[in-house]
Order: sequence, then C-alpha cells, then structure tokens
Amino acid sequence: MKRKLILIFTDIFLILLSYLGSFFLRFEFEEFLDYVSFIKTSLPIIIVVTIPVFIRTGMYKAVWRYASVDCLVTSIKSITASTVIAVVLIFFLQEYRIPRSIFIMYWLIFLAGACGIRFSTRIYRHYNSTDKMDGSRTLIYGAGEAGQMIVKEMRYGSSFGYNPVCFVDDDTAKIGMKLHNIPIYSGSKNMNDLIVQNRIEEVLIAIPSSSDKKVREIIEGCKELQVKIKTLPSMSDIVNGKVSLTQIKEVEVEDLLKRVPKDLDQTQIAKFINRRSIMVTGAGGSVGSELVRQTMRYSPSVNVLVDSNEFGLYKIDHELNGNYPDTEFHSIMENVTKPLVLEEHLQKTKTDIVFHSAAYKHVPLVELNPCEAIINNIVGTIKVALLADEHKVKKFVLISSDKAVRPTNVMGATKRVCELFIQNFNNVSDCDFVAVRFGNVLDSSGSVVPKFKQQIRNGGPVTVTHPDITRYFMLIPEAVQLVLQAASLGKGGEIFILDMGEPIKIADMANDMIRMMGFTPEEIKIEYTGLRPGEKLYEELLINDTDKHTKYESITVAGITNVNWNDFKKDVDELIQFAYAGNVECSIRMLKKIVPEFNPQNEVYKSVLEKEV
Repeated sequence: MKRKLILIFTDIFLILLSYLGSFFLRFEFEEFLDYVSFIKTSLPIIIVVTIPVFIRTGMYKAVWRYASVDCLVTSIKSITASTVIAVVLIFFLQEYRIPRSIFIMYWLIFLAGACGIRFSTRIYRHYNSTDKMDGSRTLIYGAGEAGQMIVKEMRYGSSFGYNPVCFVDDDTAKIGMKLHNIPIYSGSKNMNDLIVQNRIEEVLIAIPSSSDKKVREIIEGCKELQVKIKTLPSMSDIVNGKVSLTQIKEVEVEDLLKRVPKDLDQTQIAKFINRRSIMVTGAGGSVGSELVRQTMRYSPSVNVLVDSNEFGLYKIDHELNGNYPDTEFHSIMENVTKPLVLEEHLQKTKTDIVFHSAAYKHVPLVELNPCEAIINNIVGTIKVALLADEHKVKKFVLISSDKAVRPTNVMGATKRVCELFIQNFNNVSDCDFVAVRFGNVLDSSGSVVPKFKQQIRNGGPVTVTHPDITRYFMLIPEAVQLVLQAASLGKGGEIFILDMGEPIKIADMANDMIRMMGFTPEEIKIEYTGLRPGEKLYEELLINDTDKHTKYESITVAGITNVNWNDFKKDVDELIQFAYAGNVECSIRMLKKIVPEFNPQNEVYKSVLEKEV
C-alpha cells in the first residue's frame, strides 16, 4: 500500500511538471501568465482522470523491477487514454481556446517521465545485478522462453546461486547473438570445449519439453568433465501449477527415460472410463495409486480403492479426497485373498472395470517366501476374478510383468499362472478378461534408482549384480497411460505388451547417475556382487513370435495360450493346497507343471526339480 501511495503522489507531481512544462515550451513568459487561470481549473481534471485510469489499468500493480515490453505497452496505453479523456472533458467544461499542441507536448513529457521513473528501477537492477553476479558459473542449454525466464530469475531473484555465463542452442538463427548480454553458442559445438573455456561448473537444461534422447546427448557431450547437470521441471507441470519454473532440479535417470506415448488416444480412454464405476486393487502401491490418479482425469462415477497396506491406502485416499471432493470414493483395507468387504462393494457400486494390481513383486523376497507369493498372487487374482464374473463386471484388467515370460523366479511363475488363468477363464465368463505386461517401472518401490542415489551420496561403492545385466524400464505415468489404452482395446483373452523401448544396461545406468550427481567413475566405484537367487541377465516380453500388432505402435498383443480348462483348474487347486500347507518343494514342482517354461535360477529350487518325485 505504501509503495502504491508513493507512486500515486509521484505521478501527480509528474502531471504538474509535464503540464506546466508544456505551456512553458509553447509560450513566452508573458503569454504563459495569460493561461494561469486555465491551468488552475484544468489541472485538477487531468489529475482526477489520470489516477483512476492508472489504477484501472494496473499501473500500480506491476513489479517494475521486472518491467518488460508488455509493461511499456501498458504504460503508453494508460497515458494515452487518460490524456484523451482529460482533453475531451476540459474542452467540454472550459471555454478557453488554446493550441492543441499543448496536450501533445504534455503527453510526450508525461510519457517520458512516467516511463522513465518506472523503468529506472529495472535498468538499475539490471546493471547492478550484472556487475555483482556470483554463484556457480552456469551454461544454459536452451535460449528459448524458458531459458530467458530462468536468466531473469538468476539475475534478479535472491534465492539463486547461479552465474549465467553462456547459452547453447540448436537454433542456427540464434547462434552468435546475445540474450540479456549473454552469448549464444551452437549446440553442435563440442560441449567439452565450451565448458573448459568458460570454466563452467553447472549445466542447466532449460528445455522443459526436451526428450530423453536430447538429455542423454547433452549428458554424453559433457560426460568427461566433472560438472553438475540440472534441468527444469516439465512444461506440463509448470502449466498445471504443480511446480515453478524456478524449481531447478538435478537431472535424474527418470529424465533420460521419460517418454510420452505418441499414439495415445485420449478420446478412446475417456470413453472407456467416463462415468464408469472403477475398482483398483493394490491402490496404495506405486502402479495402483497412479492408476487411480489417471482414471480420475476421465471422470469415473465411483472409484473403489483396495489395499491391505494401511499407510499406502491412507495416502492415496487423502490425496484424492482433497483433490476431488465431489467424487464418490470407497477405500477398503482388505487382503484380496480374503475379499469379504470387496464383494459387498462390487455389488453396491455395480463396478464396471476392475484393475487388479495387487501382488507381491520383489523377486528376492518372493524367492524366500514362495508359498506366501503363490497365495497372494495366484489366490488373490483368482478370487477377485471370480467375484468380477459373479457380479457382472464388464472388464477385468490384470497388471502382469515381463518376468512372466520364461520365468526364472517364483514371482514370474506366479504371474504367468495368473495370465493363463484369466486368459482361459475369459472363455467361460461374460466378463472380458485381459492382461497387460510390462517391465520395470523406474520410480516404483524397490527400484534400483533410490538405492544407487544413496550409495553415491555415501561415497560408494554402487553395487550392481552383474556387468552385463539389462532391464526394460518405463516411468510409472507412461506405463499407466498405456495400461489404460490397452484396457480400452481389449475384447477379452488378450495379453497386451507395452513398448518398453530398448533394454538398458544397469551398469550404464549406474555410471550415468554417478556423472549426473557431479562425480566421476574414478571417485565412485561400481562393485559387482553376483546375480541374486532367481535373477536373470535379461528380461523378455514375448514367449514366442505369435504377437500381433494393434493400431497403436506402443502396444502389441501376445499370442493366446489355450489350456485344458478342467486339468488346469485341478493343477492350480493342488498348487494352492500345497502353498497353504507351506510345502515349498511340492509348490515348486506344481509351478513347473503348470508353467513348463519355468526354469528357476535358484539353486535350491533347481535341486528340487531334479529330485525324483
């Protein structure tokens, strides 16, 4: 308020000076005295008109230390409008005949004075900040809108510790020019040379929409030097108000892998979800919670959240009730192997679609607890599937895994049994049963990324099981988008396979993380610990080559595996009985019988299968 009053009184003083100045410039002193009475009556009119116009147009709201071209345009419009209105009123209320040039001169003088005072703060801060820049010497990759905005914040913001030294951009039209007096270099030039010549300490990628390929190129360009690499949030997060442009963060492996499915059909997904009653099991988990979030974008009528993890369920329940107060939610804390309350809600909400995400998924732990995994993964899936059939659910979507393909561990084998069950149960049910198979989701619980980060912060070593081990990786949001797309396509019996991109070497990922966190492989060593029980060197997405393409490049369909339904059910029932009895040996043998391609790498389970029954 104080600042506003100071500006108002300053403008009144400028109006007085400008108005008197225009008469002094137009007339000699003797002639000027003839117009004193006119000035006395007309000057208040100008003041009374100008100040309200300035208030109305926001002249007293602008932060002039960040004044831009838009501020200049607003100033010109405001001063012009106030002058025109005042002149009309003066000539309407007064009978004096005076030269029109008086008001032209007044407009010019007042414009120069008002803009000069306002922009002087901006000019002063510009040169003062330029002279006193300190902090890390920073190369900014991207001389677009985001790059310009971040430089302004670096120069005029108080919370930054960056000194912008140069821009790098791929736009040839910008090369050799200066932006905010900072030179722009070609992106094709050797990054190492630029970093050395300019003594760069940090590289900031100011391209919010940059692809993982571009980020990787930039990292590769300066990998030989010990510089920190940082980036801006995604443009969608900035636009949605989730984060600020100024929230610079370290480049992470997630940034290298982020992809937006180019063939995502939002219209079809919306038609699939809109005004439907949705149930998500495992809703408190990494994938399950994201499934719930993304279904909410398409306005389901009801969302039923099921999970035995109290804290996970609480978090997603709290989040959704805060963000969507008008949507009906039901949070059920229940194990899917004992779905008593779940059944009530299926009937009560008339559920249309079930996403079954609940499962034990951590390979080493499952290897140690095979019977519990069989009960949770297989029994849980079967019970929810049977209830979906009984209560006339339209579609059941199983979240499966690439570890179900020629499984080498119990987790993968249980997922394969679930796939076979829903694929063949589809033949005898009115409900459409489909499965969606994908690889590792990078930022899920149990991901190697948090472990690697902590190991790097602790000074190493970073532990990798094998130098040649590879995995398919996908970010959770991308995976869930494609799950929804695949689910909308399913007619029943399909196993959809998501495009996971190229497999990534875990050792390469570790090296990238070391560099991105500002270290060198010499400072942080990688230690190879050997494959864990049940772990294989590479994952597969297809059991055979009978996959079919869909109309979406990111999604294919695996060939159907038909089984003798009665024999299969008998074998699964026997497997479940062994699991409940805690009989590990018989459980492993039955898994092998149901899933012939199951080839455990665990030496204990290998020996079990080698024994004569």
